[in-house]
Amino acid sequence: MDRDVLTRELRAGLAETRRYLLSHHKPAEYDRCHRISIGSLTLRLCARCSGIYPGIMAGIALGIGGWLQGPIGLLVIAVFPIAALVDWALTAGDPGAGSNRIRTVTGLLLGIAYGLGMHRLLLDGDLRILAIGVGYAAVVLLMLRIHPGSPVGTP
Repeated sequence: MDRDVLTRELRAGLAETRRYLLSHHKPAEYDRCHRISIGSLTLRLCARCSGIYPGIMAGIALGIGGWLQGPIGLLVIAVFPIAALVDWALTAGDPGAGSNRIRTVTGLLLGIAYGLGMHRLLLDGDLRILAIGVGYAAVVLLMLRIHPGSPVGTP
Protein backbone atom coordinates (compact mmCIF):
# COMPACT_ATOMS: atom_id res chain seq x y z
CA MET A 1 0.00 0.00 0.00
CA ASP A 2 1.17 3.52 -0.77
CA ARG A 3 2.81 5.28 2.19
CA ASP A 4 0.85 8.50 1.50
CA VAL A 5 -2.42 6.57 1.66
CA LEU A 6 -1.41 5.04 5.00
CA THR A 7 -0.42 8.44 6.36
CA ARG A 8 -3.75 9.98 5.30
CA GLU A 9 -5.70 7.08 6.81
CA LEU A 10 -3.76 7.32 10.07
CA ARG A 11 -4.34 11.07 10.32
CA ALA A 12 -8.04 10.67 9.54
CA GLY A 13 -8.37 7.95 12.19
CA LEU A 14 -6.54 10.01 14.81
CA ALA A 15 -8.64 13.08 14.03
CA GLU A 16 -11.83 11.03 14.44
CA THR A 17 -10.79 9.46 17.75
CA ARG A 18 -8.97 12.43 19.31
CA ARG A 19 -12.04 13.60 21.20
CA TYR A 20 -12.21 10.25 22.99
CA LEU A 21 -8.67 10.51 24.36
CA LEU A 22 -9.71 11.89 27.77
CA SER A 23 -13.38 11.01 27.69
CA HIS A 24 -15.05 8.05 26.03
CA HIS A 25 -18.43 9.82 26.07
CA LYS A 26 -20.25 11.08 23.00
CA PRO A 27 -21.28 14.75 22.95
CA ALA A 28 -24.80 13.83 24.08
CA GLU A 29 -23.26 12.41 27.28
CA TYR A 30 -20.92 15.32 28.09
CA ASP A 31 -22.98 15.93 31.23
CA ARG A 32 -21.07 12.94 32.64
CA CYS A 33 -17.76 14.74 32.17
CA HIS A 34 -15.81 17.38 34.02
CA ARG A 35 -15.25 20.38 31.76
CA ILE A 36 -11.86 22.05 31.97
CA SER A 37 -11.10 25.20 30.00
CA ILE A 38 -7.53 26.21 29.26
CA GLY A 39 -7.66 29.41 27.25
CA SER A 40 -9.79 28.66 24.22
CA LEU A 41 -9.30 24.89 24.63
CA THR A 42 -12.04 22.90 26.33
CA LEU A 43 -11.21 19.45 27.67
CA ARG A 44 -13.77 16.94 28.85
CA LEU A 45 -12.71 14.33 31.38
CA CYS A 46 -14.96 11.41 32.18
CA ALA A 47 -16.11 12.00 35.76
CA ARG A 48 -15.92 8.34 36.82
CA CYS A 49 -12.57 7.74 35.14
CA SER A 50 -11.25 10.90 36.84
CA GLY A 51 -11.57 8.92 40.06
CA ILE A 52 -10.71 5.46 38.74
CA TYR A 53 -7.18 6.19 37.52
CA PRO A 54 -5.91 7.93 40.68
CA GLY A 55 -7.71 5.20 42.65
CA ILE A 56 -5.83 2.47 40.78
CA MET A 57 -2.53 4.15 41.67
CA ALA A 58 -3.64 4.47 45.31
CA GLY A 59 -4.73 0.81 45.39
CA ILE A 60 -1.40 -0.35 43.99
CA ALA A 61 0.43 1.86 46.53
CA LEU A 62 -1.67 0.35 49.32
CA GLY A 63 -0.74 -3.13 48.11
CA ILE A 64 2.96 -2.35 47.74
CA GLY A 65 3.00 -0.64 51.16
CA GLY A 66 1.52 -3.72 52.76
CA TRP A 67 -1.59 -1.91 53.96
CA LEU A 68 -4.97 -3.58 53.70
CA GLN A 69 -3.61 -7.10 53.77
CA GLY A 70 -5.63 -10.10 54.81
CA PRO A 71 -9.42 -10.08 55.15
CA ILE A 72 -9.70 -6.28 55.35
CA GLY A 73 -8.09 -5.88 51.92
CA LEU A 74 -10.30 -8.58 50.48
CA LEU A 75 -13.34 -6.79 51.92
CA VAL A 76 -12.21 -3.50 50.34
CA ILE A 77 -11.83 -5.23 46.97
CA ALA A 78 -15.26 -6.81 47.27
CA VAL A 79 -17.19 -3.83 48.67
CA PHE A 80 -15.69 -0.62 47.22
CA PRO A 81 -16.99 -1.27 43.65
CA ILE A 82 -20.59 -1.49 44.88
CA ALA A 83 -20.93 2.31 45.04
CA ALA A 84 -20.01 2.74 41.36
CA LEU A 85 -22.25 -0.15 40.32
CA VAL A 86 -25.25 1.28 42.19
CA ASP A 87 -24.62 4.79 40.84
CA TRP A 88 -24.31 3.44 37.30
CA ALA A 89 -27.49 1.38 37.68
CA LEU A 90 -29.45 4.38 38.94
CA THR A 91 -28.23 6.90 36.36
CA ALA A 92 -27.39 5.01 33.14
CA GLY A 93 -29.59 5.99 30.26
CA ASP A 94 -31.09 8.98 32.08
CA PRO A 95 -29.53 12.19 30.73
CA GLY A 96 -28.75 14.62 33.49
CA ALA A 97 -29.24 12.06 36.25
CA GLY A 98 -26.63 11.74 38.93
CA SER A 99 -23.75 13.95 39.93
CA ASN A 100 -20.23 14.17 38.55
CA ARG A 101 -18.88 14.55 42.08
CA ILE A 102 -20.51 11.28 43.05
CA ARG A 103 -19.23 9.64 39.86
CA THR A 104 -15.69 10.76 40.67
CA VAL A 105 -15.86 9.56 44.29
CA THR A 106 -17.38 6.21 43.33
CA GLY A 107 -14.75 5.96 40.59
CA LEU A 108 -12.04 6.53 43.21
CA LEU A 109 -13.41 3.69 45.34
CA LEU A 110 -13.64 1.46 42.28
CA GLY A 111 -10.08 2.35 41.29
CA ILE A 112 -8.75 1.54 44.77
CA ALA A 113 -10.39 -1.86 44.53
CA TYR A 114 -8.95 -2.37 41.02
CA GLY A 115 -5.42 -1.40 42.06
CA LEU A 116 -5.41 -3.41 45.26
CA GLY A 117 -7.03 -6.32 43.45
CA MET A 118 -4.41 -6.25 40.66
CA HIS A 119 -1.65 -6.25 43.25
CA ARG A 120 -3.12 -9.17 45.17
CA LEU A 121 -3.93 -11.17 42.05
CA LEU A 122 -0.75 -10.59 40.06
CA LEU A 123 1.85 -10.39 42.82
CA ASP A 124 0.30 -12.47 45.59
CA GLY A 125 -1.55 -14.96 43.35
CA ASP A 126 -4.77 -14.53 45.34
CA LEU A 127 -7.33 -16.25 43.11
CA ARG A 128 -10.23 -15.05 45.27
CA ILE A 129 -9.89 -11.79 43.36
CA LEU A 130 -10.98 -13.59 40.20
CA ALA A 131 -14.05 -14.89 42.01
CA ILE A 132 -14.96 -11.34 43.03
CA GLY A 133 -14.53 -10.17 39.42
CA VAL A 134 -16.67 -12.99 38.07
CA GLY A 135 -19.33 -12.16 40.66
CA TYR A 136 -19.44 -8.53 39.56
CA ALA A 137 -19.52 -9.53 35.89
CA ALA A 138 -22.49 -11.80 36.60
CA VAL A 139 -24.34 -9.01 38.41
CA VAL A 140 -23.73 -6.56 35.54
CA LEU A 141 -24.85 -9.10 32.93
CA LEU A 142 -27.98 -9.78 34.94
CA MET A 143 -28.69 -6.05 35.22
CA LEU A 144 -28.21 -5.59 31.49
CA ARG A 145 -30.54 -8.50 30.82
CA ILE A 146 -33.22 -7.05 33.09
CA HIS A 147 -32.79 -3.58 31.54
CA PRO A 148 -31.69 -4.28 27.96
CA GLY A 149 -31.98 -0.60 26.95
CA SER A 150 -29.21 0.23 29.38
CA PRO A 151 -26.16 1.52 27.50
CA VAL A 152 -23.32 -0.95 27.76
CA GLY A 153 -20.00 0.68 28.56
CA THR A 154 -21.36 3.94 29.93
CA PRO A 155 -19.77 4.34 33.35
